[in-house]
Amino acid sequence: MRFSQFAYSFVALVCVVVTPVRAQTRGAGPHGAPPTAPGHATPSTAKPTTPGTATDSTKSGPSTSTTLNPIAAEITARPHLEAKVTALLPSGMTLNQASMGFKNQGQFIAALHVARNLDCGAACFSQLQVDMTQKGMSLGQAIQAVTHSSASTAKRRADRAEHEADDDLKAESPTTRTSTLSTGTAGSKKAGGDEK
Repeated sequence: MRFSQFAYSFVALVCVVVTPVRAQTRGAGPHGAPPTAPGHATPSTAKPTTPGTATDSTKSGPSTSTTLNPIAAEITARPHLEAKVTALLPSGMTLNQASMGFKNQGQFIAALHVARNLDCGAACFSQLQVDMTQKGMSLGQAIQAVTHSSASTAKRRADRAEHEADDDLKAESPTTRTSTLSTGTAGSKKAGGDEK
């Protein structure tokens, strides 16, 4: 009996001592990767750039690899739309930062258009973003809160921005339009004749 207690105690001691040592030699990070300090990515822990991920950096800061939120990922999958949206971004904001929290692409792009139409900069856009994503305001309510304008003026500005966002989302890239036009005539009737 004493021998079995000694054996179990010895095995338990070995497990307690060896497990942390083995974890340190193999890496305590996810899937055996070495651990890193918070906020410091290493090549072995940085995620590769694939659809849904991208380098997220400001113009002056260092780049780190982060996973894009769903709206930013959808926009970057459409280069023509990404170019339009990037031109609307407030200075110092990335696509991932600016689109964070919005319900859909249309809501996000409409807010960008409002900020551009009002020529109010990053602070104004940030306030619109907070009002819409955290306070649950509509675009018109957020415009009214930011500009201290009447409800009718805010609604008119919201309608204009939503229309501009719809146009951006519906716009086809030149390559898509060309391929559609070139393949669109394959099954059409011959000019001047009836199809039988």
